Amino acid sequence: MKKFSLIAAIVIACTTLFAQDDQGSTMDQPVRPPLETPWAKVTTGGFSEPIPYQPTRESDVAYFITIWRTIDLREKINHPLYFPTDVKGTWRSLGQLIFDAIDIKNPDNPNALPVYNSEFCNHYMSREEIITAVSNTQIIEDLNEWGEAIGTKEVFVEYTAKEIYSYRLKEIWFFDKQRSVLDVRILEIEPMLEVERASTGQATEEEGDDYVEAIRIPKRIGYIMYDELRPYLAQQEMFNMKNNAQRLSLDDALTFKRQFVSFIYAEDNVYGRWINEYIENPRDQRLESERITNEIRVFEHDLWEF
Repeated sequence: MKKFSLIAAIVIACTTLFAQDDQGSTMDQPVRPPLETPWAKVTTGGFSEPIPYQPTRESDVAYFITIWRTIDLREKINHPLYFPTDVKGTWRSLGQLIFDAIDIKNPDNPNALPVYNSEFCNHYMSREEIITAVSNTQIIEDLNEWGEAIGTKEVFVEYTAKEIYSYRLKEIWFFDKQRSVLDVRILEIEPMLEVERASTGQATEEEGDDYVEAIRIPKRIGYIMYDELRPYLAQQEMFNMKNNAQRLSLDDALTFKRQFVSFIYAEDNVYGRWINEYIENPRDQRLESERITNEIRVFEHDLWEF
């Protein structure tokens, strides 16, 4: 009888074990929150939701101008938006947050961040279009076991947040006469990938005629409505290069404190032109960007009497 009971207990234990495997292994599940500090983190709800804008009526807007600018992540002050290149505990880069919010691997996710195919954010991109934008098919040589080329094959390459080196913003600067302030609202954000494209270079005699040089070219992912991105930004803290104990959310850093450097590449004009369409010299393009920025400052300054 005792042997029968022991056998039955073993069978029940094995059945329970396999039933747990059918539901998914617990080995991949976290046993506790990420261990980052020796003290317990207290959730205060400070990063729970974005801070609402000050209400603005159209009749109170005495002046506004639309600006397009680029945030280059190679600038040192913009490094907190690019790093870490891989997820470290609760710490993610802006690009990784956007990729996670879009959630390409789960096409049926109803809460996925939508992506648009125009800067006016009025036409959705399909999941297939988004996958095409963040991936590429490359043709490489197929080698045998001795390392000899026996042909070519296609390889599917999915880009990651590491390839995002810049962001383009469309924003409106406006003067609110009700509050007597010059304010700004970001309308949309456009992540820009930099991917390698094979291009025939200028070969030397040693390199031969088949010399190929890889160059990096920009590639669009799509347009993201900034107000739809803000709830995700509000839940993600950003590394503070001056004091790591006082981290801000990405929403605070981008929306209100504007802790980034950028340059203007276009302003609203009757011709619909970018700066590089009427100025060819890159140095003069930056000077034009500074001129537009200074015009906005001067406009605000001239509104006051001293």
